[in-house]
Amino acid sequence: MTYIILYAALLLLGLMSSGRPSARSFFYWLSLIGLWIFVAYRFEVGCDWVGYKNIFEIQRYDSFADAMQKREAGYWLANALVQYLDLEYPYINVIAATVFFAGFHALATRQPDRLGFLILSFPVLLINLAMSANRQAMALGVLCYAFNAFVDRRFFRFMFLVALASMFHASAIFFLFLVPFIKREFNKRTVVQSLILALPGAYFFLSGDLQFYQERYVGAGADAIGGPFRAGLLAITGGLFLWWLKKRWPAGTQTNELTFVLIGSYLMLAVFPIAFISSVIGDRFGYYLTPIQLIILSRIPFLVRGQQATLVSLGPYMAMALVLVVWTQLSTLFQICYVPYQSWLFGL
Repeated sequence: MTYIILYAALLLLGLMSSGRPSARSFFYWLSLIGLWIFVAYRFEVGCDWVGYKNIFEIQRYDSFADAMQKREAGYWLANALVQYLDLEYPYINVIAATVFFAGFHALATRQPDRLGFLILSFPVLLINLAMSANRQAMALGVLCYAFNAFVDRRFFRFMFLVALASMFHASAIFFLFLVPFIKREFNKRTVVQSLILALPGAYFFLSGDLQFYQERYVGAGADAIGGPFRAGLLAITGGLFLWWLKKRWPAGTQTNELTFVLIGSYLMLAVFPIAFISSVIGDRFGYYLTPIQLIILSRIPFLVRGQQATLVSLGPYMAMALVLVVWTQLSTLFQICYVPYQSWLFGL
């Protein structure tokens, strides 16, 4: 019930501050800091807790130079730093949560309702990703800065940040395919250019990382419980944007936001069938698209007008509430990984 109560409290803060910008800003900061503490100082919570502890113990006997030579060196370096400072394993979660929330805040600040953006993130992005998958959470934190660079049309900054994100989770390198769209319109020509640009990286991925993921996730019995369902929610959001919200979206002259959300919506539709081939691969890639989903959902109150506006605006929050309730009450894996919630804030 801890997670349901926390989400209910977030919803209550959202309702209390509706139409009051100063209160909404205060509750955003209160919630952001509170959720950072909730995620960073968890103890034996999250499905990847044991796996990341094993990485920590392996790195204990290696140097910073050894960490630099390993796959996804950024995460190994973070472990080396924690050990160099003579800190215990749970501190790696503090570093991971800090990187994730810093990037999340950078993206949330660009939204007209950052509190709504934060509330909607809780059931999936914060619990599923930030409280379990440290490497991908750190990669996504950096990617959030890259997404802002894309919207701002900052070519080299975007490429650098995507490369940096791939040092925490190699799959983040996929987003280099967005480079041709930074300063050009989304059309057939730029799509072809994007595919051509992606070929060298695709070859590297196909010859190395894809084999790793195939052996680990495809036909190997590995499964992301609820992965196809979460991918389905992404597909619904992407379809909703393309069918209904795209024509209502303000087309800024100085930013690339519409192009970014448009491409993200197509990717949301594409990830759905992938989730049926491998629920883990579809689910993992879907996490990268979740911030774009949140941008769309949190923007609905600013795009929809008329008698049904209030009901439509509440829809995403109620849908996320349903996802959370069903998951927490029916998932055996949730009971194993997330219950009971424990914190080491007052000592190890």
